[in-house]
Amino acid sequence: MKEQLYTLLLLQKIDNEIAIEDARRRCLPNRIGDKESQITNLENRYQQEKNGLKEIQSKIKRREMDAKAINDKIEKNKNELYGGKISDIKELKQLQKVIESLQEEQDKVEEDLLTIMDIEDSLKLKNSELERGILELKEQLNGIKRQVAEEDSAIQKFIEQKEIEKKEVIQQINDQALIDRYNILWNDKNGEAIVEIESSICSGCNLSLPSDIIYHLQRDDCLIICPNCNRILVWKK
Repeated sequence: MKEQLYTLLLLQKIDNEIAIEDARRRCLPNRIGDKESQITNLENRYQQEKNGLKEIQSKIKRREMDAKAINDKIEKNKNELYGGKISDIKELKQLQKVIESLQEEQDKVEEDLLTIMDIEDSLKLKNSELERGILELKEQLNGIKRQVAEEDSAIQKFIEQKEIEKKEVIQQINDQALIDRYNILWNDKNGEAIVEIESSICSGCNLSLPSDIIYHLQRDDCLIICPNCNRILVWKK
């Protein structure tokens, strides 16, 4: 029985190696998903900035139209002022005031236009940076996909080799009931169905084992179970 139990320890080691690599393999797509999420977030931000740029450019067009309309009014009033058709001083002074008022309005529009155009330049720069950032992230994503494919292939080969070793080890255990008990415990105890004992403590649950269990572990060739956690116990060689 003891030799069967030591073989069972080897089976557990192989099962845990497979489980570790299988868990790592299942996590591989997360690396792709994380990078794709970064790209999506940046693309959403880029779209928002792009929409903001369109709004600013529309505002620029409107202010340019305002500036042109004011300029047309100024030119029209100047033509009347200097055209020689009006000789009344009072009317001429009124026209002069209108022109001055329009010029003040024009100055404000042009100042506003310069401010908006500065915002446009800033948004264009930001959008260019976001575009470069998206391209860089996509290049990184392609690299990650290649790495993930390589790692997935390597893990698959490792697991296939371990599965072959596992079959060979199982063939050395001629007690099906022992294998069934092991499989149930392995799933229930997070990959720790059988534990080696080298003192008076169960290394699975840290229970202080009775002296008679220690005695039988050291001398008897039989199946011994921890009375607390139900793990299979074997004395460490």
